[in-house]
Amino acid sequence: MNRISFLILFFLVGMLYSCQEEDPTEPAKAKAAPVIEAVRSMNPAKADSTFTQSTLGSTIVIKGQNLENAQYISFNGYNASFNSAYASKNYLIVTIPQLTPTVATSATVSNKLIVGNSKGESTYDFTVLPPAPIIEAMSNEYVKAGETLTLYGKYFYFVKGVTFPGGAEGTNLTASPDGLTLNVTVPTVVNPAQGNVVVTTESGKSAANGKTKLYSVGMVGNFDDKNPFGWGIPADNITNSASGITPIDGKFGLINMALPGAYGWSNDKVINLADWGGAQIFPTEPASIYKLEDPIANYEARMEVAVANIASLEGIQLQVMTQEATDKEITANVNLKDFVRSKDGKWYTVAVPLANLVNGSTKLAKYGDLLKGNKSGVKTYRVVIVNGNTADVPATIAIDNMRIVNAVQ
Repeated sequence: MNRISFLILFFLVGMLYSCQEEDPTEPAKAKAAPVIEAVRSMNPAKADSTFTQSTLGSTIVIKGQNLENAQYISFNGYNASFNSAYASKNYLIVTIPQLTPTVATSATVSNKLIVGNSKGESTYDFTVLPPAPIIEAMSNEYVKAGETLTLYGKYFYFVKGVTFPGGAEGTNLTASPDGLTLNVTVPTVVNPAQGNVVVTTESGKSAANGKTKLYSVGMVGNFDDKNPFGWGIPADNITNSASGITPIDGKFGLINMALPGAYGWSNDKVINLADWGGAQIFPTEPASIYKLEDPIANYEARMEVAVANIASLEGIQLQVMTQEATDKEITANVNLKDFVRSKDGKWYTVAVPLANLVNGSTKLAKYGDLLKGNKSGVKTYRVVIVNGNTADVPATIAIDNMRIVNAVQ
């Protein structure tokens, strides 16, 4: 090959090499590692405000340098997808993934936001907040001012306050490390008719539901001014005194005995409310809450229960019974230990869904079916303490404020 041919070949190879296209799938090469300077909201009105925490699912703007060629963004080690078309040298827009680990799912989350490119990465202290709090139950819906109310639920983290019906704020807030319980001291002035108990955290406010009310309606029997007691416990056991138990307010029904084992029977463990003349004992007012055509699934039997002088609640159940229009006794049972969390005489609210009342295939369909009573028109609200253990179990059990509650209002 002569010199001229060699030069021509060298020129052609060079031309071919220079015309090769870059691999479009190869990440763009950054000039320098990214730098995170701040995080701000997508809301234009808050564009000048920066923050170091936000909630799952929120969209944020990352402000900094060398962000245009970002290859990954992670929150607490969880990678977030983002549209590079919206990336610029100084800004990145990203939505925090719903599956990002938070303190609610992992006690050891890093609380770090990381942006990386081909030259390195930048780390920024940033807290992804858990969801807004959820109240699933309250220890005692008839709690008094100055007493401790325990809220059960989820996401009681970064608690800012607990507001009671009427607007007063609770004090002495103490949340469990797992965010499942929250203790609060009840304020002096509370009006149960004026709303719900609301927990406010950095993530938002708890929503109202059938478990967030301090109930003032629906009473069937409180053993004081409303006491349609029919039969069961001895008359002397409607009392305001029992070993290890302080009354809520006035009298309560007391079951104080060795509960017969193997589901055995005794009238001394029964509280049967009824009006033998057929008068209505179940609530019908206010009509906006107690509606005849409402599905029975909207309603619950609730009451306060205190337990003392018992070794264990294992195997102990509370049964609710009523008679329906054909005289069948329909019943529903709940495990006491699911509601009564201590055996020191403290009062707890127990809830039994009326939709669970059953006898074979017989159930109630509507709230109006409960109001009908039996064939004779007698309405019955019976509570029985059931011992499923083989051996008898000595116990002191107090029951008060037997009521019917619309659990969806």
